[in-house]
Amino acid sequence: MKKGNKIEKTAKIFKLLGDGTRCRILFALKKNPDGMYVYEIADTIGMSHSATSHQLATLERGGLVSSYKDGQTVLYMLTPGSRTQGLIKALSQVHRS
Repeated sequence: MKKGNKIEKTAKIFKLLGDGTRCRILFALKKNPDGMYVYEIADTIGMSHSATSHQLATLERGGLVSSYKDGQTVLYMLTPGSRTQGLIKALSQVHRS
């Protein structure tokens, strides 16, 4: 990957993390590693289901959240991998400060 592409990709990740709602979703999913449904996430962060779904779609496009069809509903969880776990760990450190 070219250096310019890495910088652009990094900037996109920071843009994803620059929204408080998306960070709250990531923390909720971190606390529930087996995944959560939209209504559970919405209730946890105090937002409407549609607004939560919109933010989840943004996080999924960014590769931080994965979804799995569970019958009629969709289960969301953090995307497995060191990148996502590293970002969550960094956010946790900032959150503690």
